[in-house]
Amino acid sequence: MEAFLASIERRAFLMAKIATGDVDEAMDIVQDAMFALVKKYNRKPEHSGKPLFYKLLQNRIRDWYRRSGVRSR
Repeated sequence: MEAFLASIERRAFLMAKIATGDVDEAMDIVQDAMFALVKKYNRKPEHSGKPLFYKLLQNRIRDWYRRSGVRSR
């Protein structure tokens, strides 16, 4: 699992950074997605890890946009 997370960390961070425009927020989003993957899906086969992780990441980015919209009102 650790090798898998290390292999996708850079791309995931770049995706989150582009989406948020903030390095700190992007790092928080990526860490949250990684933690959720390890916590909930640690026993899943490794070949399903990549799509599952990116789905978690996209959901975390969407949640960030929702929270930002509420805060700006």
